[in-house]
Amino acid sequence: MTREELHALVDAQYDKLTDLQSKGSFYAFEEGFVKIWTELGGQVMQASLDKTVSKDKRKKTSVKPDLGK
Repeated sequence: MTREELHALVDAQYDKLTDLQSKGSFYAFEEGFVKIWTELGGQVMQASLDKTVSKDKRKKTSVKPDLGK
């Protein structure tokens, strides 16, 4: 993930973060803050992992279980 891609993801959430300041209670602010950052963290992780996945179709992806033979 590049710096520009990260900035784009954060910019998409910026308005939601600034809207939190108008919440009446700290609990509502904290609840919204955690939700936004959890969502953003998931997006960043997904974007980071998408680039590292091997495109080689020959690569072994699963292990066959031992059937007790």
